[in-house]
Amino acid sequence: MQVVLADLVRLRAKDPELEAAIFSFAGVEVSPDLSHANVRVSVLGDDEAKQAVLRALVRCEPFLHREMARELHMRRVPRMSFILDESIEEADRMTTLMRAVAQSEGREF
Repeated sequence: MQVVLADLVRLRAKDPELEAAIFSFAGVEVSPDLSHANVRVSVLGDDEAKQAVLRALVRCEPFLHREMARELHMRRVPRMSFILDESIEEADRMTTLMRAVAQSEGREF
């Protein structure tokens, strides 16, 4: 589902905010009954850029749902909610902090 969603957004979604942004789908968690999916989205940029991508994905959700139904050939395609995933930024922040501590102790990191 994650790969099909990424291809649909990249190739068929015609939203200017999506075309101008750098983002990826970090993961998809589907409910057991296939009625709902939480899609984690990682966006490169400031808070305004992140919110713009989330708004654009919400606007495109009906189109993406319809196209995914055609592509996946499943009896039920889940409705999607898009959630901002900041795990990459958090990992980068932790690496920077560990590097600073190591340098203050005279070690290389």
